[in-house]
Amino acid sequence: MKITVVGAGAMGGSFGGLLALAGHEVRLIDTDEAHVSAINREGLLVDGVLGTHRIKVQAATEPEDGEVADVAIMFCDTNNTKTASKTVAKLIGNHGFAITFQNGIGNVEALTAEAGRARTLGGSSMCSAANLGPGHVSLTHMGKTSLGELDGASSKRAKALADALAEAGFAAEVSDKIIGQIWQKFLVNCAVNAIAATTGLRSGEIPRVPELAQFQAQVINEVLKVIEIKGIKLPNPNVVDDLKQHLPNRFNRPSMLQHVDAGRPTEIDAINGALNREAKVLGIATPYNESLIALLKGRERAQIRSVHDPNFDYEAWEARIAAGEEK
Repeated sequence: MKITVVGAGAMGGSFGGLLALAGHEVRLIDTDEAHVSAINREGLLVDGVLGTHRIKVQAATEPEDGEVADVAIMFCDTNNTKTASKTVAKLIGNHGFAITFQNGIGNVEALTAEAGRARTLGGSSMCSAANLGPGHVSLTHMGKTSLGELDGASSKRAKALADALAEAGFAAEVSDKIIGQIWQKFLVNCAVNAIAATTGLRSGEIPRVPELAQFQAQVINEVLKVIEIKGIKLPNPNVVDDLKQHLPNRFNRPSMLQHVDAGRPTEIDAINGALNREAKVLGIATPYNESLIALLKGRERAQIRSVHDPNFDYEAWEARIAAGEEK
């Protein structure tokens, strides 16, 4: 199978690298030039729960003219979804198909707008991964990876991709309820990622702070209200109980926390922000999510400045404001 992965960071690099190790023809596309250069020079180092491997795989910052893939897998940051969807639509030509495993909601819709519903599958992965530097990613947790046709029908292409992922070591399955799977992961993302990114705590530390545990419960309730009114059926009706049981035992650093620490924009608008947009359409109040978004955006701005402009002159800024040069 000829596979192109668009977004070869922690998750995309882990999936793409291990698919290449399993014998598939894989090409990685990523905008990080240092990451791409390291992969092409030394190979992609993938370590973690499936062992340590130095994998020879091609990487580039953009596809070559005329490049075609049997399947294009989107793992890019949701801030780049629209641009990546256009790229993916060209990559799959007339006979390939595309799938997104991105966080949040709205990615499937963006992909189908460019590639067409008939050429699009939905995906959801509960794996966790970390980007440890140029050319180095780590698969830190093996969770279930689900994929399927958007209408729930069975198909050879869905089974072929699930089989390829299983051969690469992933716990992959074909789901006839993939939209529900995506919303189920969305619920977990809303409940964990932004709180971790705002506080700096790892996932399992959140429920150990009583005030945060109560806050998290309210965030979850707001998501559940939206899911209920939209009539979405979650594959696991006990997902909240399972989250409460397993979260205290997981000390991963969610991708949103990794973004904040690196001084990068987060995916908050595609996760808790998307929840708020859905809620407003339905006339539902989401004060806890709104508060969380506001706090994280402040934390994000502060960290971006701290990482990329550590010597920022606040006194000079005050002077410009006093002089009416800035607001």
